[in-house]
Amino acid sequence: MKTYHFLSRMLPAQKRYAMKFFIVALPMMLLALGELVLFVLASKGRIKVSFEPLIIFILIFLNVTAIAVIYLFNKLVSPLRLAKEALDNYVISREIPELPIGYPDEAGQLLSHIQATLTQMDELLSEKSDMIDLLSHDMRSPVGRIISISSLIKTEAENKDLYADYITNECKGLIRMLENILLMLKEESNSINVTNVNLNQLIQETVSFFDFAAAEKSLEMKIDIDESVYINVQPELFTQAVRNIIGNAIKFSPDGKSIFISSTQDMEKISLSIQDEGLGFKPRDIQKIFDRFTTAGKKGTHGETSTGLGLYLSKKIVEKHGGKLLAESEGINKGASFTIVLYRLVIKKSKGKASPPSKKESAAQKKVGMTPKIDIDAPPKMKIIRSYR
Repeated sequence: MKTYHFLSRMLPAQKRYAMKFFIVALPMMLLALGELVLFVLASKGRIKVSFEPLIIFILIFLNVTAIAVIYLFNKLVSPLRLAKEALDNYVISREIPELPIGYPDEAGQLLSHIQATLTQMDELLSEKSDMIDLLSHDMRSPVGRIISISSLIKTEAENKDLYADYITNECKGLIRMLENILLMLKEESNSINVTNVNLNQLIQETVSFFDFAAAEKSLEMKIDIDESVYINVQPELFTQAVRNIIGNAIKFSPDGKSIFISSTQDMEKISLSIQDEGLGFKPRDIQKIFDRFTTAGKKGTHGETSTGLGLYLSKKIVEKHGGKLLAESEGINKGASFTIVLYRLVIKKSKGKASPPSKKESAAQKKVGMTPKIDIDAPPKMKIIRSYR
């Protein structure tokens, strides 16, 4: 790339790749022309030189010149070789290259387009891989519950209707999840279609999904969320993220404990917090627990297994909505708290006008195609306790 870089600094060759070849070839062509003129003059006797040594000299010089031109031309195609190597490496190992993209000529534009295309392709493949992981991860829990409930039906004849309803709901949830994930896998764009969703209703439905699991541990689910709060999300996808977090809270909670689900809001954001009294984690492991197939995973209090994917997928889903997922714990056996932060617009009650979004919010909302929800005067909070003790 040194020859290509050197010639790219010359003004005539900055924007034209072919001009670089011309600059390399021009001195060689002029020298060859000079030799031809010298040969003609010598052959006509206008220059008194020995004819045979002149021919030998000219042939040697032409060969050297040709070799030099070929060598420099070979150096000039280094951007094309670099592009080929980048594509080959990505096909073999999915390694994202770091190509030089600051050159304005055709070869430089090619390198820039290859860099952008491979980066975008890798992001798309990662998104689809995440959806497949989400599919495999979130099928385990409902299928496991269906197996458990089916086993109970054999021993508890008086509750067959209730258990049948549980199985029906689990199967319906599985079908909805499959439909939505397969739909997202077919989409070429990373964007998602969002709609206004009542947060309290979404949480109530999500918590009811875990009725059977919470009852097995005699847990108390305490919900404290304004009924007026609306969020802009893709309902099924966002619900999967919340399910993963609530499912973890149940999995890692000892029998008889409580799980607290609450929300706060201001003019810029809505925060959804899910706090448990369970196993917790070391503060230094905060980043590690969000890793894909994290090594920080552990078994639940009833021996429930962990795939190491739940929090990773939840974080990806929240970020896809322009938000962020935060984690906090004071240490082992001291519980854990997970907070989802989403950005949105609200009404200024004193003037009745919508407050403008910040640049950061606008960018995040534009990315996922958000239509802001405007909240009007909110009714008082409702605190709901679902007890399974």
